[in-house]
Amino acid sequence: MEILERLQEPRFRWLLGLTSCMLVTLVLVFFQSGDRLSRKILDWQFNLLQQRAVTPLQNDVVIVGIDEDSFKNFQEPFELWHPYLANFLQAMKVAKPTVVGLDIVLPERSYQFMPPRYEDGFVQALKELGAQTPVILARKLSPEGTLRPINEPLVKAVADAPASVTLCLEVDGVARRFDPNRCTVNAQATTFAEMLAFKLGFEHPGVGLVDFGVGQKLDFIPFSQVLDWQEKRDIKRLINNFSGRTVLLGIVSARAEKVSVPVPLAVWSPMDKRVPEVLVQAQILRSMVGRGLIRQIPTWATVSLSLLAALLWLGRTGWLKLGLLVVSPIVLWLLATWLLGSGIYMPLGAILLSGLFAFLARLGYESLQQLQGRKGLRDLFDDYVSREVLNEIVKGKIDSSLSGERVRVCLLYVRIKDFSGRVEEETPQMSIALLNEYFSEMAIAVHQHQGTLDKFVGSELFAFFGAPKMLECPERSALEAAQEMLLRQRELNRRLQESGMAVIDIEIASHVGMVVVGHVGTSSRKEYTALGPDVSFVKSLVEVAGVEACSVVCSAGVAEAVKLAGGITDVGERVVDGVTLHVYGWSPPLLGK
Repeated sequence: MEILERLQEPRFRWLLGLTSCMLVTLVLVFFQSGDRLSRKILDWQFNLLQQRAVTPLQNDVVIVGIDEDSFKNFQEPFELWHPYLANFLQAMKVAKPTVVGLDIVLPERSYQFMPPRYEDGFVQALKELGAQTPVILARKLSPEGTLRPINEPLVKAVADAPASVTLCLEVDGVARRFDPNRCTVNAQATTFAEMLAFKLGFEHPGVGLVDFGVGQKLDFIPFSQVLDWQEKRDIKRLINNFSGRTVLLGIVSARAEKVSVPVPLAVWSPMDKRVPEVLVQAQILRSMVGRGLIRQIPTWATVSLSLLAALLWLGRTGWLKLGLLVVSPIVLWLLATWLLGSGIYMPLGAILLSGLFAFLARLGYESLQQLQGRKGLRDLFDDYVSREVLNEIVKGKIDSSLSGERVRVCLLYVRIKDFSGRVEEETPQMSIALLNEYFSEMAIAVHQHQGTLDKFVGSELFAFFGAPKMLECPERSALEAAQEMLLRQRELNRRLQESGMAVIDIEIASHVGMVVVGHVGTSSRKEYTALGPDVSFVKSLVEVAGVEACSVVCSAGVAEAVKLAGGITDVGERVVDGVTLHVYGWSPPLLGK
């Protein structure tokens, strides 16, 4: 019960909302709920960097691609390409690259059934090139998910152990990050890109995001073209294309293993984000030898920025905060893109979601407050005004005068003649039933003419016209309501006669004046009422109706406002509440029909 009571306090609800935003922020960060959004934003940033702010490399990686034409030129199965691979290695020996990587599936066993010394040329070419240039052999994955073995003579022909080319993809299947520890298959071996980087003098590249903003889109030199240069002893072209550079041999045809990346990498397929695996290895190596792998900001920084975004809970929702909600993501995106180009990754998912949640939470909180305020207005006015006027008050089209104001209204006072004596003669049940039916009819008459009910006292009904809704002529509305009351009295009397009960006579008085209107009462119960001398005056004025046998009497202000129309007559001067004034009587024309 104490918590429910505290919830009624605005400050407690405000603090509870702020605390909730902070807790949701921590949940978003530590459960990585914003990672999907972060990845989408990161891909957009990489595309922008590739298109607008690419970092060139002076000594870029050269890819020798085994394309479809190469497969057509050589009729043997790829597993038996030993002579062609040996020729390629001999070409590299002539060209003298810095390091050579063979990103292809190498034979797992010896082919002794082939012609004598069939594979010896390949092994010998590896030895000769390896003595001059580091050669890195790739270990591919088998269908079972383990690293394939490589024929032992090939492994012994080079100085370094084969390296894994297995890529550790993210949850959406895209290669963005270099982190061998994410793949258990890499646990006991140095990766292909790491080994190449090490041979180029870049030790311990660490882990991080692949920098897709380094280097232009990758092209390849056809494998068959290199062999043609070798066969023709075109040493100049070999040296021009490969000398002092990193060379990767891999399959680039439709038969290649494809990997999804954030941006297109291939010149020959400028829109395709699924590229041959050798291109991804080349981009990882570019990142390591270029600006380095992209490091992510510390977790504490992400938490701090996300908590800062959660402060959007503070302050009322309006155009300024909406503008801040729109502008802040743009500023953050530009900042994060600039940092990415500098080698620092700032994930934006949790930050943006925290800010959006805080904004929507505050919007919901204020909407709930408005609903409660409107409910309060409905509760306050539901018994006083018509449904149409009530809806306008709730929509803010009518001033509800909660704090009180002085206005000009037309007052209407109604009572049943000699009702006290009737109460003594009838049973209590009959008196209450009569009053309920009577007040129901009178209230309808007031509401139909946009009046406001003030109170019921005994058989007396007090209403006023002109507040909270301003009327063009409240005097006319009051007299029309009085006419409606008399018509409803006649219908009520008909029902009373049918029930064998005595009929009733009502007396009505109307007066125009300045009053104070507002809500008066306790915190649990308030009434919208009118205060002032004119309220007492109209109660005294109704006595004239009884004396003059008039159903409706009104003061001169009311009569003059309607220009004495519709049967209003001058009763003469009368003393009302100690004041002598002209009083007018009215017999509504409709009563004669």
